[in-house]
Amino acid sequence: MPSPDFSPVTVIGGGIAGSTAAIALSRHGLPVTLIDEQSEAGGQIFRAPSPYARQTVPPNHEFSGGDTLRGKLAASDVTVRLGTRVWGLSPSLTLDLIGSDGMSQLPPSTVVVANGATERFFPFPGWTTPRITGLAGASILMRNGGTLPGQTVVVAGSGPLLFSVAHQVLELGGKVAAIVDAGSRTDWFRLGAMLALDPSRMAQALSWMRQLRKAGIPIHHRSFLSSAQETESGLLLTVSEMDHPQRRHLYAAETAACGYGLKPSTLITRSAGVQHHHDALGGYLEPVTDVAGRTSRPDLYVTGDAAGIRGMAVARLRGLVTAHALAQDRGLISSATYESLTRTSRRQLRRLDAVSRRMLPLMNAGRELAASVHDDTIVCRCERVTAATLRSAIHSGAKDLNQLKAWTRCGMGPCQGRMCEDSARNLVTATCKSTPEDAGNFTARMPFFPLPLTSVTGTFDYADIPLPKAAPL
Repeated sequence: MPSPDFSPVTVIGGGIAGSTAAIALSRHGLPVTLIDEQSEAGGQIFRAPSPYARQTVPPNHEFSGGDTLRGKLAASDVTVRLGTRVWGLSPSLTLDLIGSDGMSQLPPSTVVVANGATERFFPFPGWTTPRITGLAGASILMRNGGTLPGQTVVVAGSGPLLFSVAHQVLELGGKVAAIVDAGSRTDWFRLGAMLALDPSRMAQALSWMRQLRKAGIPIHHRSFLSSAQETESGLLLTVSEMDHPQRRHLYAAETAACGYGLKPSTLITRSAGVQHHHDALGGYLEPVTDVAGRTSRPDLYVTGDAAGIRGMAVARLRGLVTAHALAQDRGLISSATYESLTRTSRRQLRRLDAVSRRMLPLMNAGRELAASVHDDTIVCRCERVTAATLRSAIHSGAKDLNQLKAWTRCGMGPCQGRMCEDSARNLVTATCKSTPEDAGNFTARMPFFPLPLTSVTGTFDYADIPLPKAAPL
């Protein structure tokens, strides 16, 4: 057993995985700093509700679970830096931060990345209108703000978040005009059989479906939003069937919430040089890890949904196992103690992972849509690059994403390709008959998001700028 190493650990992300890992690490005696960009810990699932939301949204497990998590974090020895974002890191894992106190750095330390997931979008004509929001964004608006995205909403995309958002709209007194699901009934029935391994998730799913059926909401499976037109009162939305594109349904709604599942946030791990691979079931890039979150870098661990989308219960268990593994690697506990501490968690992980893996194809059900997007549809919102421009570049020889990026500027905007990378990759693979590995991914760049100019320049005026002496006449 190696000598105990009590050097600092930094956890990036204050969701359920990151907070659970930070608390467990501090109990092992390690000095831990937790960084999160929100004003309160909790992540997306346990996001702290506003005072208004606490009055308007019925009590739920997300509120109570988040309050419990924040209470445990406050009672721990973890140093918490809220309202702080990681905008860059060096090869030595020095972290560049920005928060309310300006820019700062954290010196090299062992890093646990638990920065969660990013919502995935596939473009269609009209998807850039302000009346269309992401499913996750709509959920945050309702859960965190207690506010409907609109009184009448069409919910579209793929994965369980579809039905969660529809349930939340009804809960706040709104109307769901239709649910448009890219997945098939057969896939949902198969998932239902697997949910016997996860009784709590099954009970929640059955409760949602009973409520949606009672409300008489039409559900279109193997379907997608094919266009959105703004009207004086909202949107006119066209729903097309994947297997019979000529069959169309029209819905009028104030807004639409649309999203095609989640993918791990990988800007930090890619910048750190961690090995990644493409998960075929989920249709996304994820870091290569073992069950404890160890990566190809011995000083960097990944846990929670940042290691692959598996849901809330798995994220908590992953955070716990990662913390105990790091303690073992530091020589703070023996391998026998690690086995004892994690035996139950690892057994639960194996069971729940089987359910979550079955759910991934449902979240990835819209992957075929990006390849058939209309030529005049904007794919990259930041740089306003259309599908026609991308196809032209591909036909001219752009066979991977970075060459496509260099020729078209797709992915060069403020979001660094978070919204367009999946669509661009699908266009490349469909046109070139290649694999996602062949198409690759956009190179991660720093800063990870736009920085305020004042944070870079500081506060000074022209009088503070030293000027050279004038040249002699």
